[in-house]
Amino acid sequence: MTDGPTDDEKLARLLEHFAERLNLVFAYFFCTLEFEDDEDFAGNPGTSNRTWALQTLQKACLHTTLVALRDLDDFFAPRTEKSRQDDLRASDFGYPGSLTFLGLSEREAINKIIVHSTLPGANAGETRWDIFEMATKCVKQSDQFLEWTEQHLASDAFLTWTAATVCRRKTQAIYGYVARAVDARKSKGEPGP
Repeated sequence: MTDGPTDDEKLARLLEHFAERLNLVFAYFFCTLEFEDDEDFAGNPGTSNRTWALQTLQKACLHTTLVALRDLDDFFAPRTEKSRQDDLRASDFGYPGSLTFLGLSEREAINKIIVHSTLPGANAGETRWDIFEMATKCVKQSDQFLEWTEQHLASDAFLTWTAATVCRRKTQAIYGYVARAVDARKSKGEPGP
């Protein structure tokens, strides 16, 4: 009997935390797709409390998605001397490079408009985000990291391999669902979620 968790158990738990963060990337899509056919969802919030509530939920999910994207972009940056030691990084698993995916302007907009209460953010109005493009870049980099984890940690870390495999497959399935919804809207000439 051991006194604490094995390295495999620790890494598997860290991957499960990563998977939770990755799932939050889809919060905006889940909300929008769930309520898109609800007449209150697109109504006037000044005349309906339910419309106001649904639109508030959608904005909260948008913020959650954007913060998760920024967080995962940080995760994919290699650890440096300036990194906080308690921030989880792909390099903690032995990943050898950078998989950052946000452009500087995307990251700065998320910081100014969503994460921090800045004057430029307060004056930003209704910023249009290409959420699907950012989510696509994130999923692509996540898939690469998880596939690397499966290949490089499989021989001596079964729980880690399992967590990486489950996370990758689940993410691919969710992304496929969202991509089909976006494609269906584009084919009808409608804006995506």
